[in-house]
Amino acid sequence: MAERAPEPRKPLSRLQRQQQTRRTLLDAARTVIAQRGINGASHREIAAEAGMTIGAIYANFENKEDLVVSVVEDATAEGTLLDESSPSVRACLEDLALRLVQQSDEEPELTLLSLEFLLGTIRDPAIRELRLPHRQAEHARAAQVLEAIAARSGEVLPLPAEEFVEVVVDLGWALLCTRAMLGPDSVTSEFMVRALTLLMPA
Repeated sequence: MAERAPEPRKPLSRLQRQQQTRRTLLDAARTVIAQRGINGASHREIAAEAGMTIGAIYANFENKEDLVVSVVEDATAEGTLLDESSPSVRACLEDLALRLVQQSDEEPELTLLSLEFLLGTIRDPAIRELRLPHRQAEHARAAQVLEAIAARSGEVLPLPAEEFVEVVVDLGWALLCTRAMLGPDSVTSEFMVRALTLLMPA
């Protein structure tokens, strides 16, 4: 019996094509920014990496600042790395430490991207204005997760939840930068776990 010919693929809608183009441009910008930094990443290089024209960038992003912030928001789109199901805050921090190290191993360009975005936010008021509301929302969400875990486990956070999140994020981020600079032996999974769990008294 003859095999049935595969059904022809339906052409993409205009919206689907736009989403596909935007996805390709975000991936290309992520690659170029990680390699060359924000200032060194030109529209020409990003377009070439994407296999598109510079016009495609302007058709999808208002300006370079919009493109940069869109890349960082896309990179953090999965939300907090905190496990809401953790039995305790201390266990949540241990899990976070392991996730951070795993992420740095599996996606090493994320550390470079995060550093570039941090510098861009400090240097460029336009990037800062676009980025800070999203950062505040991310931290507020993480604070809610920690508060919920603490309420469930009967623990008391050593600082108000949003301040505690700031300390956890900043410490974890600083250690990832050290790991990227000096190599994985400088900040092992065990070291990261010890460092973050020190923030929550036993």
